[in-house]
Amino acid sequence: MHAVRLTALALALLVAVTSAAHAKEKKKHGAGLHKAVAEKLLQAYDLMQKDQLDESLAIVDGLTKRKLTPPELAQVHRFRGYIYVNQGLQERAAQEFEESLAQQALDPEAMQVMTYSLAQIYTQLAKYDRALQLIDGWFAAEANPKPDAYYLKAMILVQQEKFDLALEPAKLAIETSESPRESWVQLLVAIYSQQKDYPNVAATLKRLVAMSPGNKKYWVQLSAVLNYLQRDGEALASLRLADEAKLLGEDPDLRQLSRLLFVRDAPFQCAQELEHGLANGTLKPDADAYRLLSNCYIAARETDKALEPLAKAAELSTDGEVYLLLGQMHLQRERYDAAIAAFERALPLAKPERRAPVHLLLGVAQLGADNFDGAEREFRAAQSDAKTRAAAESYLKYTAEERARQDQKKLLRVAAN
Repeated sequence: MHAVRLTALALALLVAVTSAAHAKEKKKHGAGLHKAVAEKLLQAYDLMQKDQLDESLAIVDGLTKRKLTPPELAQVHRFRGYIYVNQGLQERAAQEFEESLAQQALDPEAMQVMTYSLAQIYTQLAKYDRALQLIDGWFAAEANPKPDAYYLKAMILVQQEKFDLALEPAKLAIETSESPRESWVQLLVAIYSQQKDYPNVAATLKRLVAMSPGNKKYWVQLSAVLNYLQRDGEALASLRLADEAKLLGEDPDLRQLSRLLFVRDAPFQCAQELEHGLANGTLKPDADAYRLLSNCYIAARETDKALEPLAKAAELSTDGEVYLLLGQMHLQRERYDAAIAAFERALPLAKPERRAPVHLLLGVAQLGADNFDGAEREFRAAQSDAKTRAAAESYLKYTAEERARQDQKKLLRVAAN
């Protein structure tokens, strides 16, 4: 569509040049198109319209066999360039347009159109230095720049990673347009992101959301930026609106929504979202998902419901921290056998510097289960670390006293019998 639009514009100008007839122009300026040249170009144009590009190109190439004036040469190079554009040969098109401009024989309006077209082509070819040079020249000669031109300049500067310079034309592209394109606003978001101007990233993302409310990506990005800005309430509201519109159906989206619910003191709703996602397969059943589910239940004071997902998280985890937490929860409920099992699973997975606290807790669980030998063994292991040594020695003393009391009770029962 872009190539066709350029071709139509080029030929419209060509017809305007030839319509006055070569005689009138030649007499007045000595710079018009010869009638034969104009007729050949119009013939080539008809073939181009029929998508007979090779035939059209053959006619244009044939014109170079005759002696041409600078205006004629400029039009021939220009016409050939548009044929190459339609053929997708951007490098050749750029060469032809450069040759056309070099003649310095086009009228100012045609020069502007050619300069702009060439800047677009060089942008597509990633030759940004030349593209910027051309678009700057175009702006210098243009009384009323169009919004598309501001966008093109901003795009070129972004590709050169000149984000500070790109900001102004990117803003002007939007401000000078009655209906700015979505891609223009996306570019402004990218520029603000590179500048780490997150308040303006959020404001511009809100504009994108208004332009395309069915685009999930904008809602998710907006929520993430608002969360980074510690505007958790707005971040959660954004995701909830997207969820109500049934836009959130993937694992990362549900995790983000659940975490925000947890942060915003809505743990029960957090647990519901996670349970639903795990049940329907939307949420991957990994350690993080079960750990978050357990935390939600704990925060909702549904601690019994927290145990099962925490146990699953521990099984799927690669370290012993989750088993350690699971053991502590069982220990608090005086479920000593379950606590012992969890601590024993945590011990080989724990880092060396974290093993002494596990030994200490395991000793406490063994002591609660009246397994004095096991308790003493674990407390002695905990003595090896300076941080747990004092507590371990205290527990060893208490274990010896408790063992003595238990032995005394046994003796009393034997005596009574």
